[in-house]
Amino acid sequence: AIMYSDGASTVSSTVAAFAKRGDLLVVDDGIYEPLVTGVTLSRANVKWFKHNDMADLRRVLESVARTDRAIGRKTNAQRRFIVVEGLYKNSGTIVPLEELVALKHEFHYRLILDESFSFGTLGQEHGTGVLELYGQRHMYDAEIVTISLENALGSIGGVTVGNEEIVDHQRLSGAGYCFSASCPPFTASAAISALSQMQQDTELLDLLRRNVTYIYEQMRKVLPKSLVVTSDERSPIAFVGLSESFRNKMDGGENEETILASVERHCLLESDVAIVVTPYRTLQGASSSSTRAGATNHALPPAIRLNISALHQQSDIDKALEAISKAMDHCRSSSSNISSGTT
Repeated sequence: AIMYSDGASTVSSTVAAFAKRGDLLVVDDGIYEPLVTGVTLSRANVKWFKHNDMADLRRVLESVARTDRAIGRKTNAQRRFIVVEGLYKNSGTIVPLEELVALKHEFHYRLILDESFSFGTLGQEHGTGVLELYGQRHMYDAEIVTISLENALGSIGGVTVGNEEIVDHQRLSGAGYCFSASCPPFTASAAISALSQMQQDTELLDLLRRNVTYIYEQMRKVLPKSLVVTSDERSPIAFVGLSESFRNKMDGGENEETILASVERHCLLESDVAIVVTPYRTLQGASSSSTRAGATNHALPPAIRLNISALHQQSDIDKALEAISKAMDHCRSSSSNISSGTT
């Protein structure tokens, strides 16, 4: 592995170190900002596929294969990568890695997998990410893996994991490695200590799993029908948005961001619970300057984002969900009064 002094630049520098002008990146349109930066800096040809949609990924890969046959281009004539996250920061969804790896091998692509949010939170035993979760192999099923040390490990910086060739290439081609000072030794020591704890003791991971299971069970019981959980139930990053039925009943002057901002404000002022509401987010395939033919054109709606920790008590989760439920009921009541003209 190679270590960078900043988590975000680990991701963006790694992508740009391996993909250059004339290469091809096939990218999930739900990726987060550091990956988008790396894709843009690479200046490679970019094709987007719909978020976590393996049928759409196959469509893109087959389209490239047809073009190869039409112009007589060999598959090794350009470097080709599929770019995904293990656990998506912007949606709390988890990559269907088994299907993706099968497609990668079938069409002879390399995989750049970002495990920044899945490392330390997902996995069968030690929580080392989606490769462990799905029983896939480093350097074969995922040639390049990027990991931020700033999330589960609580340190600073990031690492890129790969074979010796992958690592050595970045010593001169990774911009964030070449043009940045090394991270302070104590931050590297902190990351090593956290990693050792992960390997030797699964107590924190077990606590996190229990909390994740508990919050999703409680959300199904406590939250009103006007709210719907949109994230994967294994994800410690939970997203809760407005249900389709509620959106269909919204007054013409209302919008989702306004309603959820009211929920956010009510939780803080009335229940002393601080929550985060994400804004309306256009997915990268619809907005990026790197977009090519066949780009996607959809967006993620506003949502309440809840980050679950191993240190949360069940009482903390109960309080937060009760506050959200009360706030949503209050906002619905206020909206109904305004619509009916009452005060």
